[in-house]
Amino acid sequence: MPWSTSDLVRFADRVLLARETALKETPHGGTTGLELEWNLLDARLLPLQTVGAGPGRRSFADVLREDFLPEWLAEHTQLEVFHWMLEWTTRPHFSPLLTIYEGRLLEACQRNALARAGSQFGEGLHAFHGNLLQPVSVDHESIPGGWNLAKRRYLERCVDLYGSSLATAGIHTNLSLPEPLLAWDFMHLGASERAGGHLDTYKNRVYVEATRLLRAFAALFIATSASTPLRAEVRQGEPVVVLTDFDSVRTLTFPAPEAVDLPGLYRSHADYVRLSHDLVRRGVRFGNNNWTAVRARSFAEPVERLITLSATQLETLYHQGLYAEGETPAVEDMARQVVIENLLARIDLPMARVEIRTDEGGHPLEVDIANLAFKELLLLRSYGDPTYARAFRYEAEDLARARRNEEQAAQAGLRAIIEDPFLGKAIGMRTFLQRTLEEVGPLAAALGCRAWLEPLAAMAEGGPNTAERMRAQLQPALENDRVVPYDAVLDLIEQHEHELARDIEHIAADLPAHGEAAAGLQDLWDRARDAARHEPQAPIRFRPAPVSTMEAVYSDKTAEIVDLAMHLIRIPSVTVARPGGQRPDEVRRLATLLYDLLTVAGVNVRIFEDGKSPALFATFPGVEQPEVLLSGHFDVVEPEPDERQFEPRLEGDYLWGRGAADMKTVVASYVLWMRDIRRRGGIYPPLGLLLVGNEESGESEPWGTPQVLAALQAEFGYAPRLMIVGERTGEGGDERLGRVCLENRGLVRMEITARGRRGHTGLGSAYADLTRRLTGACADLDRLMANKLTLDTPSAWRSQIGFPYLRVGDPGVFNITAESGTLGLEIRPIPNDRLEDFLPEIEAYCRAHDLGLTMTASENGIACDPGLPHVQALLGAIEQAAREAPVVDRKLAATSARFAPAGRGVVWGQSGIGPHAADERHYLPSILPYYASLDTFAERLLAGQGTG
Repeated sequence: MPWSTSDLVRFADRVLLARETALKETPHGGTTGLELEWNLLDARLLPLQTVGAGPGRRSFADVLREDFLPEWLAEHTQLEVFHWMLEWTTRPHFSPLLTIYEGRLLEACQRNALARAGSQFGEGLHAFHGNLLQPVSVDHESIPGGWNLAKRRYLERCVDLYGSSLATAGIHTNLSLPEPLLAWDFMHLGASERAGGHLDTYKNRVYVEATRLLRAFAALFIATSASTPLRAEVRQGEPVVVLTDFDSVRTLTFPAPEAVDLPGLYRSHADYVRLSHDLVRRGVRFGNNNWTAVRARSFAEPVERLITLSATQLETLYHQGLYAEGETPAVEDMARQVVIENLLARIDLPMARVEIRTDEGGHPLEVDIANLAFKELLLLRSYGDPTYARAFRYEAEDLARARRNEEQAAQAGLRAIIEDPFLGKAIGMRTFLQRTLEEVGPLAAALGCRAWLEPLAAMAEGGPNTAERMRAQLQPALENDRVVPYDAVLDLIEQHEHELARDIEHIAADLPAHGEAAAGLQDLWDRARDAARHEPQAPIRFRPAPVSTMEAVYSDKTAEIVDLAMHLIRIPSVTVARPGGQRPDEVRRLATLLYDLLTVAGVNVRIFEDGKSPALFATFPGVEQPEVLLSGHFDVVEPEPDERQFEPRLEGDYLWGRGAADMKTVVASYVLWMRDIRRRGGIYPPLGLLLVGNEESGESEPWGTPQVLAALQAEFGYAPRLMIVGERTGEGGDERLGRVCLENRGLVRMEITARGRRGHTGLGSAYADLTRRLTGACADLDRLMANKLTLDTPSAWRSQIGFPYLRVGDPGVFNITAESGTLGLEIRPIPNDRLEDFLPEIEAYCRAHDLGLTMTASENGIACDPGLPHVQALLGAIEQAAREAPVVDRKLAATSARFAPAGRGVVWGQSGIGPHAADERHYLPSILPYYASLDTFAERLLAGQGTG
């Protein structure tokens, strides 16, 4: 039966619900992904081969990945056939738009990496899609050395068979269906249809059938994405670039052996397994050389089902005689056996996607989006409509027609006359495109993505594809016999790079509109932006859009602040952790993000970053020395119990995640509040913002709060009249209003060291036991401080002394005395207990007992005068905005308020639970009263209250 309107609507609703469900259940999953291949070229457009000489010679692709790409970026790449080729892979996304966005971001990162490499090697380097623009001869030495033995032998055989025709770079598109959709549909099959099968069996059937049906449209995919009209030739002994009449020289160049493209291969899953096994056993398929235009794939090969043996491993086994004579084949023979067994294992893995291998690069952004959306819509239409495209059966006649059509598409693109894949009659490519767009158009409309297809609709009506546009652009520059000057090709490459930079700006503006779906993509953009900000020579700056016209729409201010807070939480800006657990690059990346957010908002931002940790000082225009300084930090302690704390989640009234309560939600509140004030214009309030990246580690090194304040004081005599530190002051975690803490304990941190000598513990002359010496020091200092500090009061407001760590000797070593031992001492004094009253006693004790002493923090507690006009203005503003009198209290945990000049600091934040703990979470209802109170406080300051 034909697909009715009601069938279409029901199916579209199921797809939308399945995507929504999948995004919640598997946010790192998706239904579209790309593999993007590039040729890497030098300034003369020659392929980049190797770097160095002799034993140290390396493939350029290896050099670029290992020396010029950070680890977070290199994991998106893999080697390809030759030294000058690189493949980038996107993560899967549930939106074709986001998939294309990631491809663009990766391309921009590659461009910046090539600029770094070119700067070191002294020449401009380029990346180009499609086929090479200079003739090249290849042999086994052209293959990167980083491949394992089996892969290398496979590539060597490919080179022997096909030579330089393998030196082309294309785009592979991976498509799948939402997992919930497949599960729901499988469970709603009749009992007889499910008999003897399970979900994997069903998916095998679905993806093999989808592969078969999409092959009918492969010629259309080639025509709409063709972008390689250029060909390298040698004329009169000189290499030249020639402009051909062909739209896809790459498709015409790359091998497409009929021997692996068998009739019936995708007729059914049983046919696929049977025919594929036969191809492998006969040696026709000897690796991943099933180079068909469309193929069915699994997502990943389970490690336990694959054999990984290196040549070194095999040679060691055989050299040591670990296998009996007669059981030790040659290393090469064993490598071939490994390849065969792994291929057979891959064939039997459950199918999970369709791979389309027809596309080329170099398109405008909107064309790439259209092409990917078109493919996904065809997959969905063929799955949802049991009658669609079923006339294409993958029999010999179908397959022969498809191959002829694909060749015609490569030659003439949209101008081609092909054979209708379903009827066999002649049909123009544009007519075929128009008909197919009409067939998927209603589904596109139901899914809300019809606008994405407009570039293809324009092609169907006579518009050019990318190859035709390139041909028209190059035509005026042609020399005799259609030779293209190299300068014209370089102009083409540079033009694409300018378009790429504009695409990045567009993506920056659009990402916020996609919320959680774009979280991973936003993380990639943040990293790339931070790298570019620190590299002035980077051609792609990754600057955020000056004015975002496509910002996300939020239900209220709380939702917007929470969205930004979740973004901040995802960046693991750890400064306090076990050895090796600190993440300074992430701290720096978060500083860049905050810098950009404030700068784009029009706030003046100064970033201090020539030390270990960055800090930001932000002011409104015309308010260079704000009377009141809001203060906070964006670093966190290590996660507990694991990295899942960097995946924020909302549950009821709480935002969970590392840093949610301490104190990234308040940082998000501050940043958005300053942005909003700046947007309103007018006269700006005398408030500024200081954010530091090393509060958790004590702020003892640049740039913590004391160093920034000292620098500003020295530079232009600035000191705030009041500093408000936004640390959590709703300690119960369910308070609508955080308390205003006018008193804050100080912080003293020191290390006490004892020295000994290594010796045998069992001898009578054994050296002193350092553990006893240091534990004795603990007891002595406890007693000594009892007379100097307020340690025993009925309330919690008292000083505190603790010994957070003791390190002596090596675990498991019993019979050797230790050479050194370290005792950590931490004191949190209330304002009444002054450093000058007790620090000299500790120093004297250490001298008397031959103990070393190193101070890392030493700050008194503070008690802010409640009568200060600014404090009164703050208390009044909170009561006015929240319609509730604020509670005035004291803050136990040391905060940056201890650095406030003349003790003019208060701690006033929002509510949360479990800072530094596994259950850390922020109370959402405390956000809006805080934000409103800032507004009212600003109004009072502008009205002259608090300026006395």
